[in-house]
Amino acid sequence: MKAEQELIKKRLGNLGLEARREEEIVRELSEHLADHATALEMRGVASGAAARKALESVSNWPEFRREIYRAETEEAIMNYRTKVLWLPALFALTLSNVLLAIMQIFGPRTHFSWLNPYLDMRPFYMFLVPWLISQPVVGAVAAYWSRRAGGDVRHQLLSALAPAIALLGVFVLILPFSIMVDKHVANHIRLSAFLLMTVVWVLLPALPLLLGAAPFLRKQGSQQSTVLSSQ
Repeated sequence: MKAEQELIKKRLGNLGLEARREEEIVRELSEHLADHATALEMRGVASGAAARKALESVSNWPEFRREIYRAETEEAIMNYRTKVLWLPALFALTLSNVLLAIMQIFGPRTHFSWLNPYLDMRPFYMFLVPWLISQPVVGAVAAYWSRRAGGDVRHQLLSALAPAIALLGVFVLILPFSIMVDKHVANHIRLSAFLLMTVVWVLLPALPLLLGAAPFLRKQGSQQSTVLSSQ
């Protein structure tokens, strides 16, 4: 088995990955080719010929090496983004919405009401001041999580602002679509009301989120930067 692995390593060449991972790949490939050779032997092929045919089943070793490298690096990049961006952003979004739900049920509420000049509708805006006060904690936790996971300043900032970005998506994508397909919604939403809701539910929460994240928006250390640049 050692001799076969050395032969595979020689044909495969340097993968450009960590030594431990390269050894795992060579071992897995050796086991796969050994299974292929065993299947050939069961069909009546001689042992030596079966081993040779198993190796020849990989017609282009340089191309095979490039495919392995692409698969490994893409997986590493996805794992990196998940750790430094998607997980802290999802946590921030979940925490922010949980706090909003709790304060809507139990907390004190502050209301902003606005009447349009024509008095044909009265859009009602509810803005939770305690929820707004809690957002620096959400932003701080998300940015700190991203930084500890190895994220750069961009990842830390996006993670912290995830609740505001999600609400912006609601106003920019979902609400206009609802206005186009539902005449009832269109008749009760005006541009001034839409802009005011955007300010209240997107821009204002973004400020405390950014305020909480600010102390943690730092560049990575040299070791983390090396890992990032290699990816």
